[in-house]
Amino acid sequence: MKKVFWEIVFLLMSFGSVAAVIAPNVPEGYYWLGWLYIILMLSVGVLTLYAEKIIAWCDKQLGINKDE
Repeated sequence: MKKVFWEIVFLLMSFGSVAAVIAPNVPEGYYWLGWLYIILMLSVGVLTLYAEKIIAWCDKQLGINKDE
């Protein structure tokens, strides 16, 4: 049930983002959800690109040595 709920939420956000990009006169709720979705997806992409550097920084902060 939770999986279905989240799939519906992200599906609505996807449609909202498309509607916000194509027609700026969509309902305000969809407009903001659309931009939130776009920004979150861009953030996920940036975090994915820098994942190795982020992991290395976390390991350094925690004192984890991967050579052991």
